[in-house]
Amino acid sequence: MKLDPCFPQMADALNPGVMGPLLGWVLGMSGITPDHVECYIGEKRHKPGKSLVIGYRLKAQSDKVLQSRYVTGRLCPPGAASREFELARSKRPELAAGALTLLHEPAMLIWAFPYDRKLIHLPGLLDAEAIKYRLGEPDLAGDDRVLAVESEVLHYLPERSCMICYRVLLAGFDQSHLFYAKNFADDSGRDVFKVMQQLSSQFSWGAKALAYDAQTRTLWQSHVPGRILCWADLQTAEGLALAESIGQCVAALHACKIDTAQRFSQSDITEGLLATVRLAEQTRPELAARIDSAVAGLLADELNLPKPALATLHHDLKLNNFLVDGDKLGLIDMDCVCLGDPLADLASLIANFYLHGLREGDSVEEVHPLVKHLVRSYMAHSVHAVSLLALRWQVAAALIHEVTRRSLRQMDDLRIAHIQSYLALSENYLALSKQPTGACDALI
Repeated sequence: MKLDPCFPQMADALNPGVMGPLLGWVLGMSGITPDHVECYIGEKRHKPGKSLVIGYRLKAQSDKVLQSRYVTGRLCPPGAASREFELARSKRPELAAGALTLLHEPAMLIWAFPYDRKLIHLPGLLDAEAIKYRLGEPDLAGDDRVLAVESEVLHYLPERSCMICYRVLLAGFDQSHLFYAKNFADDSGRDVFKVMQQLSSQFSWGAKALAYDAQTRTLWQSHVPGRILCWADLQTAEGLALAESIGQCVAALHACKIDTAQRFSQSDITEGLLATVRLAEQTRPELAARIDSAVAGLLADELNLPKPALATLHHDLKLNNFLVDGDKLGLIDMDCVCLGDPLADLASLIANFYLHGLREGDSVEEVHPLVKHLVRSYMAHSVHAVSLLALRWQVAAALIHEVTRRSLRQMDDLRIAHIQSYLALSENYLALSKQPTGACDALI
């Protein structure tokens, strides 16, 4: 990995052995010695020369009690840390003590969850009494009185969003009810709410939007039963049937009609491909030439693609956005729903299949049958015509502008270890996209 000259301290910031004891001391995790703190590095977002945000999770055992804390670090250029700290404090004068800490070595600002630089309403959303009052409003709990509320953080993306599950006990009920709230860094949840309302009568595979709270930038949603789909589910005897269900689910979403200004176009894909080349030159120069060559090949054939259909896209199709409940399937996380080419959306999911398969130790040849069943099912249920040539091109592109670019941006060593395989697969799909196809041809 090529270090960013703007952040020469990034090696220490990405070292759990360095950061664990330091963050445990900063947060004052009582009764714990520094060497008893386990530090896990989660979400990383790197814009070379501009910013580096790192999500940490600390776990420590003390007096038979397991402590777990989220922490977000935003690196500062050396010499600028004090100035950035004072600027951040001036923007958030209401912050509690310990919410924001300045570390001079390594130079970074530390936000202690639930405090976040952009998710300014998180502390209130995790306050039991405040949420008890909010859930008691008619658009959520109806006329039933809220007796008790328990909250659980399901997914936290620093400075972007936080998904919270609330287990609510209502008067007159023996069992608790589940509500979900997604808190956003901006007002984009308002548009997500409008889209989910339009989908509610057309798409039976997902959550229903209950309300949007503009004051806290929070979208309230209904419960979708099931657990997150993982690659191990596709490796079982039921894997092929599950892939077919996923194809049917995606086809059902693409058949929906919505009114939204959000678009994902071919020009966005082109820009993503070119951005991958620039990112590789900055962070992984040893990969830059091959990525540049692959992108050049894709762009040379881009003008030969047939005119795409316009459909409702999920625009974030990946395994962990599907829920499996017995033989039922659900699709969640509608934040990015927009209009665009359905084959680009399907290709994104196919690329995600290969990402998970390779990361879990399967070969490309072991992933192919699942991809074939996914595509075959999608074609059987889709209201849109499917050009296999165009789909192959989109898969080749997605393996670069999504899988490879995200691997580089997130500095994920496990994903980066397979980049050569992603690129080889992309080159293979691009070569196949140039071959004539017949009526019975499979994707791969």
